[in-house]
Amino acid sequence: MSQVVYRRSMVLAISALFLCSVSLVAQSDSGSIVGFVKDQSGAVIPNALITLKNEATNIERQTTANEAGYYVFTSVPPGLHSVAAEAKGFKKVEVKHNKLDPNSSLAVDVSLQIGAATETIEVTASSQVLQTESGTVQKLVTREQIDSLELNGRNPIGLASLVPGARGGNLAGLNFNFSQGPANFNGSRNPENLITYDGAPATRTRSNGTSLGAADVDSTSEVQILTAGYAAEYGRTSGAQIRIVTKSGGKDFHGAAYEYVRNTVFNSNTWTRNNTEGPAYLGLNSPAPIRYNQYGYNIGGPGYIPGKFNTSKNKFFWYWGQEWVNYRFTDSASWTVPTNAMRQGDFSELLNPNNFF
Repeated sequence: MSQVVYRRSMVLAISALFLCSVSLVAQSDSGSIVGFVKDQSGAVIPNALITLKNEATNIERQTTANEAGYYVFTSVPPGLHSVAAEAKGFKKVEVKHNKLDPNSSLAVDVSLQIGAATETIEVTASSQVLQTESGTVQKLVTREQIDSLELNGRNPIGLASLVPGARGGNLAGLNFNFSQGPANFNGSRNPENLITYDGAPATRTRSNGTSLGAADVDSTSEVQILTAGYAAEYGRTSGAQIRIVTKSGGKDFHGAAYEYVRNTVFNSNTWTRNNTEGPAYLGLNSPAPIRYNQYGYNIGGPGYIPGKFNTSKNKFFWYWGQEWVNYRFTDSASWTVPTNAMRQGDFSELLNPNNFF
């Protein structure tokens, strides 16, 4: 028996093919970064100039804090961002490595010190222990975790089983459908879960458990699972929201080529096959034949023409990934059939309990 699966993913970090955008404002998994600008005594500093920079693409946006020293950046793509604040009579402060999760709000407060504006203080953000901007019960599986975890079948949907409240499901198979994953979240039924791919629903509209397409682990940046208390904007389902966020291009070129192999020669025999009697030609005393090869590549970076277009490498980005799966296996089964005596009408063998196995 043979199964061949071909998967392709492409992410273009642009709003249109021929239009260069300064930010990914159309990305539905985007969030917001907010905060207050204060001095060392805790008093707010109004009208401070705030600069937000995407650390992956170097795209910058600016805004001005209001009279209460409060600023807001909306439609911010997930990832690492730096926030810089400057005001007259104060040193410029830049807070780096602020991690924004998909469709979340991150608070980054900036404290300015009195001094010359030509001086800059750099601060490295610390990880946020508690998410205080909303009451959503959620879990984010990061790219570092995806790289480190053993994922049978390499289907990112299986990562949803890491959250508290997830139960059951076919998590050990080699099925690449989006619908594969935990059967229940906090007691909800599987058809009540919604899976999205960069914000687009990947489940049939009628929500009968059937999904659309497949996902590529190596092109997955993060997987966010919302299980309870999420905002009304999600809607549609009463179960969990499994949100897959793909990788995108950045200011530097990155690529990889890979192959994952499973083969009979690496496997040990199962207990059931070892304890099942049968003719030698069935080969039950050895592992079941299997040939599994999952291979692909991905590459991404800035789109530019030296000296002519996007020379700063901060306006146009692209990402491309392809993956193939060749799955060949032999499926065997054992059945009990009538003996020759039974076929002649003699069932006396059934009176001997030693004949049952």
